[in-house]
Amino acid sequence: MTPSPSAPGGIFAVQCPNPKCKKFMFVEERDRDKVVPCLLCKSPIRVGGNSPAPGGTR
Repeated sequence: MTPSPSAPGGIFAVQCPNPKCKKFMFVEERDRDKVVPCLLCKSPIRVGGNSPAPGGTR
């Protein structure tokens, strides 16, 4: 996902990888390439430079 152009500092959404959670949350540009905990289940989420397109094949 790309950062929101109207958001100061660049804010974008990430999704929890835990199959029982899958919560979306917003992270700031400064968290890119870091690991942050999910706000709900506390699973580690690696915030990458490019996130996969929704509905990708796996």
